[in-house]
Amino acid sequence: MIMAEKKSQALDGDGEANRIKSGIDGLDEALKGGIPAGDITLVTGTPGSGKTTFCMQVLSYGAKNDEVGIYFTLEESAEDIIEQFQTFDKSINQSIADGKLKVMQIPLTDYESFKQIITSEIEATRAKRVVIDSVTYFQMFFSDIMSIRKAIIEVSTILKNEGCAGFLIGEVAYGANKLSAFGVEEFATDGVIALYLVPKNDTFIRALRIVKMRNTSHLTKLCPMDITEKGIVVYPNAELFAEI
Repeated sequence: MIMAEKKSQALDGDGEANRIKSGIDGLDEALKGGIPAGDITLVTGTPGSGKTTFCMQVLSYGAKNDEVGIYFTLEESAEDIIEQFQTFDKSINQSIADGKLKVMQIPLTDYESFKQIITSEIEATRAKRVVIDSVTYFQMFFSDIMSIRKAIIEVSTILKNEGCAGFLIGEVAYGANKLSAFGVEEFATDGVIALYLVPKNDTFIRALRIVKMRNTSHLTKLCPMDITEKGIVVYPNAELFAEI
């Protein structure tokens, strides 16, 4: 990690009422107390930037604090996702056995079936934290951008009506100067957290930026971050010695 000396930066927040804790070291500080309850957040970035780990960590933390979570995967198998969980949370199988966490692969059949599955699973488990990996696969249901945007809004509304904090994973190709695959995902969600691999000489620096988050003030700068054996760590008071 290449950083300047840490600076003391006052985070004059809006308090911690009606917030959910992410469980990601440093992120809640950058968000002035946590993610506003009921918000739908797009977690976006290039391959390898940490999107899956980010969302797993949020669910894992919730499970340890009696908030049921569901990870819906549209591509990878549930077994593969659980194996990734285990790299930083050795107790994940216990959380699953206790009914605090569920990982489920949804077949890409049709959009109406997709909605019915997520709704019924949320109601059956009384989930409070939900991850959908990834909304890029909505292109399998629709051929035009506006229909994809409408679907993201509709799914977000379902999650809100069920009282869930939602995390939608978005994907960006290497070298793309944008936040999402279709250019509409960031407008259809309450918050956007972008993860970056910032080039620096012959390596890269990991970084995170809270691009937007409704209902709260927050840091907007690039914050250095690491992925450790315990998951993601964000350094909100450090500076990044690189430009994106």
